[in-house]
Amino acid sequence: MSISLIIPVFNYLNLLEKCLFSVYRQSVHPDEIILSDDGSDEDIVAFYNAQKRKTAIPLILVRQKHLQFRAARVRNNGVSVSKSDVLVFLDQDIVIPQDYLKCIMANLNRRRFLSGYPVRLSKEQSDKLTFEIIEQNNWDAILTAEQKGKIQKQYKKDFLSYLLFRYLHLGGHGAKLRGGVSAIFKSDFELVNGYDENYIGWGNEDDDLGRRLQELGRSGFNFVSNQIPLHLYHTHYHDPGERKNANYSERCKKKISHRNYRCQKGLSSVRNDLEILE
Repeated sequence: MSISLIIPVFNYLNLLEKCLFSVYRQSVHPDEIILSDDGSDEDIVAFYNAQKRKTAIPLILVRQKHLQFRAARVRNNGVSVSKSDVLVFLDQDIVIPQDYLKCIMANLNRRRFLSGYPVRLSKEQSDKLTFEIIEQNNWDAILTAEQKGKIQKQYKKDFLSYLLFRYLHLGGHGAKLRGGVSAIFKSDFELVNGYDENYIGWGNEDDDLGRRLQELGRSGFNFVSNQIPLHLYHTHYHDPGERKNANYSERCKKKISHRNYRCQKGLSSVRNDLEILE
């Protein structure tokens, strides 16, 4: 199966550089890397051209103008130009260990979507995560025992939720969809029409997509027990706890059913405004 790795981008190119550095060193390479930009102020085109010289993996840049925070549309933009069977979504502030994509391919099947769980690094830890440490794949130099324990605790919690949902039809879901560390078959993504682009502003678009995939019959499965993604420290684009889409999300939740899992304004939307560089 082929892999399209889709990375939403908005500024913070210093973080994206570390993210891509970790991608280039994967034991299983993606078949293409798609940078989906939300109209960055920083010079993403120059960055993209420099990165193309660093890898043999096909690298694509798709851009939209920055109007508001539109994470759902940005991810759909990336999918709209993708050519592979499997969609791996990776946020630009995530650094992955060398067998991360290999682990995804070992755990993905037709009844699942995959959802990881990252360790949030402190500023000090993020500064300490050098290109040399990424090259060495030496997460022990960064993570505390408490952080590793939190990953294992979440893995066990998500695995129990997956078993209850998958085999006993108990609970509302398996592992919760976490869009920045997820993997989905493109055919499933197309069936539900991707992310709902009515989600504008921070929050809830992942929950909505997860619910619609579950109504399609796909269980959320946490694949991260030892291939731990690292979330680099940076200031937030939003206020902590802010969820502008909460009311819309609740209305959608009531409408989603086994016969109504396809959003209206999603992947199939017209995208005449996009700039695409290959």
